[in-house]
Amino acid sequence: MPNLLYNVSVDFHLVNVLNKLLSQILKSDETIVWDILGTYKGGSHVKSAEDEFVFGTVHKHWDAFKQVVNNNPFHVISARKSVYILQNKPYRTPGIGLKAWGTGASAEVNVHVSISEDTIPWAVVSDRIKLNGIIDIISAVNRKLMKEIYVPEI
Repeated sequence: MPNLLYNVSVDFHLVNVLNKLLSQILKSDETIVWDILGTYKGGSHVKSAEDEFVFGTVHKHWDAFKQVVNNNPFHVISARKSVYILQNKPYRTPGIGLKAWGTGASAEVNVHVSISEDTIPWAVVSDRIKLNGIIDIISAVNRKLMKEIYVPEI
């Protein structure tokens, strides 16, 4: 598993702020494309088209985006920790049970995480990177803990 980190926004008004910004900065033809991408959910290339559009829009209008999200409180969780939660707390993953885990079933799984218990503020991670380098974060993501658990035979 790669050393992937997810940034989670804890600003529940961010979508409204970004929608307002988009209505101000997108040209009419870009607005049409954005509406089509947001409405049309099928097809093998829609996700790629949406990713390209978002990347291009953010790149083109970065200064405007940066102004509205500059103080946005992001928290971080690793992909590895998300999988750990999936395996050890299946009640946090509605719609998938332990029987389906590992069967090769294809689905997008959403793990419910607790911001206060499962994530770390981005500022803490950023400070660790500045102080100790990225290897400190990679080591934290790959940390292992040996546990003794009861496995009764009788």
